[in-house]
Amino acid sequence: MNCLIMRVMRTFRYETHLHTSEASACASSAGAEYIRAYKNSGYDGIFVTDHFFGGNSGIPRTLDWHTRIERYCAGYENALAEAKRQNDADGGNFKVFFGIEQTFSGDDYLIYGLDKNWLFDHPDVETMTCRQLFEAVSRQNALMIQAHPFRLRGYIDAIHLHPREVHGVEVYNGGNTPEQNALALAYAASYGFAMTSGSDIHNIAFALEEKTDGTMRLGGMEFDSPLDSVQDYIERIKNKQGRIIR
Repeated sequence: MNCLIMRVMRTFRYETHLHTSEASACASSAGAEYIRAYKNSGYDGIFVTDHFFGGNSGIPRTLDWHTRIERYCAGYENALAEAKRQNDADGGNFKVFFGIEQTFSGDDYLIYGLDKNWLFDHPDVETMTCRQLFEAVSRQNALMIQAHPFRLRGYIDAIHLHPREVHGVEVYNGGNTPEQNALALAYAASYGFAMTSGSDIHNIAFALEEKTDGTMRLGGMEFDSPLDSVQDYIERIKNKQGRIIR
């Protein structure tokens, strides 16, 4: 008698859009608080993408540039240190990666591949236009994704789309309505863009609550093999690899 053995393939999940109270004025959870919660939710890593200085940053503009960048990176660095502490304790391999969310007139962009040293060396990034930032990101072989492009809020005056200035589009955002996410998906599909998903999480307790109205569910990207680095993620997204979590 032949027996059919089915092997369940292990997949790897990563949060791509996350804010910490260290740097984002609208966040209420510190970087270190996210690690255990995401591990318990079956994730293998997170990208910390705090609001940069064009958006809802919690970093005082009166500080010198070096101090502002140090403060900006604190949420990521605290999350990284906590992940290392937990990994050392339990033998895990939870990853924490660095990202940026920059804002132009209400439209937001997730940047992957620029690091702390790059920011130290480029104080002009604060005043770059969307086109200039895209060109700078592209020169570094980094990645620029328009976040929640069809979000409407009281503080957002208009929707701006920049199809010539992105490498891809966030088609699922945990803070958007299903209708807004559907518009993002249609937009990305019409241009053949790479597609990503992220929770846009600001508070771990709120985001992990069970929702029945279709809003604020954890998102992210799922892969068949673990991510080695931010550059690994960039290459996979540009090659349209991975699956949307929604």
